Parts: sequence; C-alpha cells; structure tokens
Amino acid sequence: MDSDVTLEASATMRSIAKAFPPGPEVEAHGLSWVMGDAKFSTHQGIEVKIDQNNLVIPYRIHHEGNEQDDKSLSGTQRIMYSCLLTRHYDGYVRQRQLERLLPVSEPWVVPFVFQLTGEYVIEILDTCDSHFPLLDPMLYGTFIRDNPKYFQATRDRMISYWDCYYRWLYQRKSDYVGFTLFDRFQEFASHLRAPDWHITQNALNR
Repeated sequence: MDSDVTLEASATMRSIAKAFPPGPEVEAHGLSWVMGDAKFSTHQGIEVKIDQNNLVIPYRIHHEGNEQDDKSLSGTQRIMYSCLLTRHYDGYVRQRQLERLLPVSEPWVVPFVFQLTGEYVIEILDTCDSHFPLLDPMLYGTFIRDNPKYFQATRDRMISYWDCYYRWLYQRKSDYVGFTLFDRFQEFASHLRAPDWHITQNALNR
C-alpha cells in the first residue's frame, strides 16, 4: 500500500456512487454487500469529468473480499466492481481488474483504466500497452479532451516514477512503456478539437 495513504472507517454508498455517472450510479447500491467493510483512503479522490458529470474516483481502497464475489451482480455491477478494485492497495489485484476492463467500451470505465497508466507498477503499464488495440479511440480521446489538466498531471506522475525507479534501466524515453502509452493516448486526442488542448500540447512537448 502507498505509505502516505491513510484509510477512513469504511466506504459509504455515497462515496461509491460519486465515482459513477447517474446511470450506473443507480446500480451502485447493489454493491454494498460485496464491498463489505472496504475502506477508502482519506485522500480527497481523483476528480474527473465524464459526459458533463463531475466524478470522484477513490484514490485507494482496502478491500479484503474475494475478487470472485461478483457472481450475483448484474453485468453493469460487475464492471463497476472491477472499476473500484482497480483502486485496490494490492498491485496484483489492480492488474487483474485492468485486464477485465480494457475491452469494455463505457465512458465511465475510462478514468479507472487511465489512472493506472500514471502509477509506478510497470507490469500494469505493460498490460495496458499490450492490450492497447482494445481501447476505443473516441472514448479515450474525448476523456483526454475533457480533462486536460488531469491528463497532464497523470503524465507528470508517470514521468516522476520513471525518473525515480526506472530511468537507470530505460535511459531513453522511447524505451519506457509509459512514454509510449501517453504518446498513443495523445494520438487519440489529436483527432478531437478542444479550445484548451494547446495548453496540454505545450506541456507534453516540454
């Protein structure tokens, strides 16, 4: 678990519902039993916009339940459960749930996948890179267009982890999977037009 992350007493249905837009939010109430006594970090969360809806993705979750406890959930609820588990403190859990979500073409799944591309576990970045053809260019391009500051912050975090943990091994940026991923994401976004996209473009070219 991240050493600087503390956990609140328990995840509430309100905190779960805030991670999803109005449609799937209704389904969130069916997740209460499977989430059990899961705890969310006291971090303010990850704020993003999806289809004009402001969402707050939990930064980290401590959940001791079985990943297979989704048998009685609806199809949408299973996807939501996987989304939440991508914020799990265990990197192996995050990676397994990422593999489940990569083929899913839903706008509200995108931030859960994208958040993982800025983290420090290189195997997770490799998983995303190897499954990249599964991603919907329009969904991810739109998400990046609508969240330029978040995109820049996530890329900056990826660079920081590369500099701290991997630069000695991948001295050229072109050899590190994180830079490859963000270049490909940038290509998605470059096909969409946005008034403030030039701000992020300038940052990416630093």
